Amino acid sequence: MDTTPATTNADNRNLSLQRPSIVAAWVDQGIGEPGMHKYIKERFETLSTFITQWLYFDSDDNFTSYIENNSNIKLICVMSGGMSRLLVPRLSYLSALHIVYIFCVDIERAKQSMANEIKVKGIFNIEDDLYETMADDLAKLLVEDGIALAKIDERNLARLNYQEAKRLLSTQAKNVSLDETKARIEEIDMRLDQLLV
Repeated sequence: MDTTPATTNADNRNLSLQRPSIVAAWVDQGIGEPGMHKYIKERFETLSTFITQWLYFDSDDNFTSYIENNSNIKLICVMSGGMSRLLVPRLSYLSALHIVYIFCVDIERAKQSMANEIKVKGIFNIEDDLYETMADDLAKLLVEDGIALAKIDERNLARLNYQEAKRLLSTQAKNVSLDETKARIEEIDMRLDQLLV
C-alpha cells in the first residue's frame, strides 16, 4: 500500500517556494568592515546570481545572531582562521550552515583546528583557489537542488539550476580537471534532456 501523500501542482509550487535560499557570508574583521576590500567583494558577489545575498560580518556576535535567526537558508560561508576557530565548533550543528571555507594565512593551524569539521570544505590562502572551489561546490549544490526540483515537477526551476551549474563548471571552476568537467557537464546535459520528456 502506497502511503505517500498525493501532491497537487499548487503543493509542488509551494514546496519549491519554500526551498532555502542560497546566501553567502564573509566573516572576517578586515573584509567584514564596510568599505574595505571592495575588489574581492565585487569579484565574489558576481560568482552567481543564484546566491541571493552576500553578507559581511566583522564580529562573531553579529554572525551568530544572523545564523541563529535564519534557519531556512543554505549558508555558504568564508571565515578567517580566527573566526573559524571561534564559530565553526559552536555553530556547525546548525542546518543553515551548509559550507564553510577558511581564508587565512596560517593554513597548517587551520587544518589542525578544523580537522574534524565536516562542513569545512577547504582552507585557502590564495583568493583564486577559494573562488574556483566555491564555484565548483556551488555547481554541485545547484545540481542537487535541480534534482530535487525535478522530482516535484518544477522543471523550469530545475532547468535554471542545471544551466547555472553548467555555466559555473564551464567558466569559473577552473580547479576541476577537464575529464571531470566533461563528465559532469554530460550528466547535466542528460538531466536537461530528461526534463523535456
